[in-house]
Amino acid sequence: MIVLDLIDENDASPVTVSFNGGDPLTIKSNSGNDIAPGGLLAGMRVLGTIIDDTFRLITDQVSTAIVAEAEAAMTAAIAARDGAEEWANNDFGDAVSVPAGGDGSTTFSAKHWAEVALEGGTILRGYLYGGEISNNTSDLTNDLDIAAGVAATDDATPVLMVWSAVTRQLDVAFGSGNGGRFDSAIADGSWHIFACTNGTTTVIGMSQSLNPTGAPNYPSGYTKYRRIGTRVRMSGVLRRVVQRGDRHILYDPLIQNGGSAIATTTTAATLTLSGIPLGIEVDVKIIASYTSATVSSGALITSPHANDPTPGASQSGINVGHIQVASAFAADEVRVRTNTSAQIRHRAGASGSLYLAVHEWTDDRGATVFKGGPSLGSGGSSGSEVHSSSYATLQDAITAAAGKRLVIEAGSYTTTGLTGVSNIEITTNGPVTISTTSNAPILDMTNCVNWSIRGQLRLVGNATPYTGYPGSLADTGQKGIKISNCDRYLIDGMIEMENINGSGLFVELSAGSWQHKGVIKGLRIKSCYHGIRYTNFAEYDQVNDFSIDNCAFAVRVESGNIMFANGKMNFNSVCVSLATSSGNEAHGEFANCQMNHSEYAISASGITLGEAFNGCIALGNQAGAGHGKIQIINSVGILWNGGQVGGDISLDATSKMALMNAYIRTDLTAAPAVTSGGVFTAKNNIANTGGLWAYNN
Repeated sequence: MIVLDLIDENDASPVTVSFNGGDPLTIKSNSGNDIAPGGLLAGMRVLGTIIDDTFRLITDQVSTAIVAEAEAAMTAAIAARDGAEEWANNDFGDAVSVPAGGDGSTTFSAKHWAEVALEGGTILRGYLYGGEISNNTSDLTNDLDIAAGVAATDDATPVLMVWSAVTRQLDVAFGSGNGGRFDSAIADGSWHIFACTNGTTTVIGMSQSLNPTGAPNYPSGYTKYRRIGTRVRMSGVLRRVVQRGDRHILYDPLIQNGGSAIATTTTAATLTLSGIPLGIEVDVKIIASYTSATVSSGALITSPHANDPTPGASQSGINVGHIQVASAFAADEVRVRTNTSAQIRHRAGASGSLYLAVHEWTDDRGATVFKGGPSLGSGGSSGSEVHSSSYATLQDAITAAAGKRLVIEAGSYTTTGLTGVSNIEITTNGPVTISTTSNAPILDMTNCVNWSIRGQLRLVGNATPYTGYPGSLADTGQKGIKISNCDRYLIDGMIEMENINGSGLFVELSAGSWQHKGVIKGLRIKSCYHGIRYTNFAEYDQVNDFSIDNCAFAVRVESGNIMFANGKMNFNSVCVSLATSSGNEAHGEFANCQMNHSEYAISASGITLGEAFNGCIALGNQAGAGHGKIQIINSVGILWNGGQVGGDISLDATSKMALMNAYIRTDLTAAPAVTSGGVFTAKNNIANTGGLWAYNN
């Protein structure tokens, strides 16, 4: 039992308490519910017990707070019911004049407002009515006409925005006449059209960023917004589009690759479509033609979101038909989903040529993603759970999920870098791929405490895939997950990282007397410069059940007291690199780890406090034969105990190493090369020829 004296009133719910610097515990009522606002008052003395991650009250909260909360909910429900009935009783054909954010008045049918009101009396995130966009006939190059509309903002607490029909000019900065450009400069590319509000007035403008609040000319105070459409500017001209709801029909089809052939083979390749919006996913309608000298073959165009299927009548089928005469062509209409980089994937039953023209795309403008989602004020949350589909971007979802669980919906995402928060549990409800277009960390957890990452998560950089020792990778600072000055965290699941010009997992600067207190399990890393890197006084983590292949350095350790266990490191230039950094150096342990088919199993340099390898295996180089080396330079205290060794060992004049209780593959291992002054000790080892090394004693 704990007696808790309260010094302040709670003005929000839920409420947490920490005892003696421990983890925050959610205070629950005697009946197990969250405390209502005003339920705990200054001067109260409550009695409770700790149960898991909650503090359960034996005494209870102020009952008047619960009554007030119930009465407020009842009042809102009655108002919603009465409002819905009033709108529904109107003639659905009649128009009702409503304010339009300070720009006059706009008319909408009573049916429209009844639909809004009847959705539980709240505004669902993603609600969108009207707002269609067309090219202005007076200036087809730069001007867009935006029809009158109404939409809910797509933040955690959405509000309704209403606007009249307006014209917006891309070649004029916002704030001057009909100027609509939030960005400081005009340029080719995707221009996203937003409705924005400051709570009173609604304005329309354009930005090349999906977050218009970051644009230099964004009107101050307009912090709530919603993307209502996107247009593409090419060669200094806005492409002409005929919009019918979510369908965007191109006035002139977009002929891809300048009309030249697009080479396709039996190996899948991605193609970036010109003239299609970037940053969002759309469904494109393509007219495709295919030619090949192989008369029985066809081609298959698919979405990059799905696995790569094999084309063919007896395989996954084709959607650009079989040809009948050599070098003749077959054509078909194809509809396929792009990724946020405007890419599709193509593959054929035999090498040939594709000719593509895009005729239209479908953009749900956020409505389909959010329709049926959580209502006003929930932020996509069921108390303690937030879903990424309820937010415009992953960053918005992460920010809203502080203190809660974030569920990232299965699918593919593109980012320039995500910033984590403390007290968050990140998980997935299926396979998730997050790709980056910058050298910033894909997920940066700097200064975050008490967090976890679980599920099936794949982080992909933009590096060229590894091509073997000495490799084609470089360290440009890119990172999969960055952990810096963190404490109390867990990574556990199928966490994959690949093609990163830097470190898949980068850890530095322990918090709390050098102790991260982190547990990391389930990493699967390939084609990175460093698979895992610990540096700059990062200590006391446990890294278990990891697999790293085809990296320049599988694991680079420049900090002490890290425990690595049950790892597989194969086909790397260096499996384990031990070095010094900022006055800290490796002095930890590897247990039950495999280091095979690599140029170096171990490369140690400048180690004065030792490193232990217990029950590990080191065999062969990258080609699968020969000697994967154990190289010790100016290092002492390197201990190999048990396991198996099948790689040459070399020590310079200032190094010391002990090899004990191991099985030595003499078919792969020459006698150790020890420079005079170096100390190599071998005890109780067994060689596969039946004899013992000369060093064994």
